[in-house]
Amino acid sequence: MQNTDVTIVGGGSAGLTLALLLARQQLRVVLVEKGPAPADAAPDLSQEYQRVSALNMASRNLFQQLGIWPQLLAGAAAYTDMQVWEADSFAKIGFSAVEQQLEALGYICDNEHIRQLLYRQLQQYSNVQCYFDVAISQLKQGEREVMLQLDNSELILSQLLVGADGVNSFVRQHMQLPLTHWDYQHTAIVAKIRCTEPHQLTARQVFLNSGPLALLPLPEPDLCSIVWSAETAEAGRLMALDDTAFNQALCAASQAVLGPVALVSERQTFGLTMRYASSWQRGRVVLVADAAHSIHPLAGQGMNLGLMDVAALAQLISEQREAGDDIAAPKMLRRYERWRKAEAQSMIVAMEAFKRGFTAKPALLKLLRGAGLVAADKLPWLKQQLMAHALGLKGDLPDIVKKPLNVTGPLADA
Repeated sequence: MQNTDVTIVGGGSAGLTLALLLARQQLRVVLVEKGPAPADAAPDLSQEYQRVSALNMASRNLFQQLGIWPQLLAGAAAYTDMQVWEADSFAKIGFSAVEQQLEALGYICDNEHIRQLLYRQLQQYSNVQCYFDVAISQLKQGEREVMLQLDNSELILSQLLVGADGVNSFVRQHMQLPLTHWDYQHTAIVAKIRCTEPHQLTARQVFLNSGPLALLPLPEPDLCSIVWSAETAEAGRLMALDDTAFNQALCAASQAVLGPVALVSERQTFGLTMRYASSWQRGRVVLVADAAHSIHPLAGQGMNLGLMDVAALAQLISEQREAGDDIAAPKMLRRYERWRKAEAQSMIVAMEAFKRGFTAKPALLKLLRGAGLVAADKLPWLKQQLMAHALGLKGDLPDIVKKPLNVTGPLADA
């Protein structure tokens, strides 16, 4: 039997980040993950950048504080421009890092590379124990502790248990935390492509009648990662195409903005569902990241939202310790829940409004959204507000991501 301060269920980026934040506080931490540990070797090139995330400035600052940013940046694509437009109207808007005196608008990073670097850093701490390739056979909690039994017979007692185990969270289901969800009726197709024209470090997103298509720049100037979110029936049709036909459909959908394109990886699909746990905590158990919420990928904010969850929770745990209080005190956990629920709700509402606004087909609505985007593109103050939220420079941010911001351009007062 092992006694510890915090048990984290889930070894994705959110769980590993939280483990590292708590390890730095000298807490005893156990991390449990049903899948394998991140590979120490470089990933298979055919799989590299198959699943990517767009990290904003707040997430960059968090990883800077955790000491992994230089290595992560070396394998990332820092995009300096962003172009968003509608395929069959005049609606468009553009953003530039140069305009805002920033080094970049965001960073496209390989998801597995993030996990590798976090795990490598975590292994430097003797107060952290990681269990990979194990399942949970029992989870029970009492007034003062949570008991976790693994299928390898290991028994773990902890003051706090954190569910960071993704959209199909075992912890959330076992604790019977209610979940609100709706099907976006979209399926995301992800793949890596080679372009004829260089991407010029520009992230592009085009809104089609069936859903948005994102072209995300990778470190090589002619490689992009695509996230093509289409109505499920249309996604099925696209997946049934052979590679040549799919390449042609992709080129047409992107209006050949990068010239003819060719797949350089397998296509993968993911159903898109909004999930939102109406309760994030019960007793000494609390949820973070995708276990608590998942959103449409059209703005690329899912990873950033989850990382801010764990940074906020780590901050409140630190404050509890400094005050000599219980790190799983109900008052503190409710404070965390209120804080991060407000941020998640705002993002869910914004993504739903954005999605519905761009999928509405009446001519008058198309005209209004076209005029709205063009107006936003021409109004500096409004544009700065939009960019500040996208970059993670607005909102109720955890302290750790504020320290290195040092924004000196127009966004400083946005």
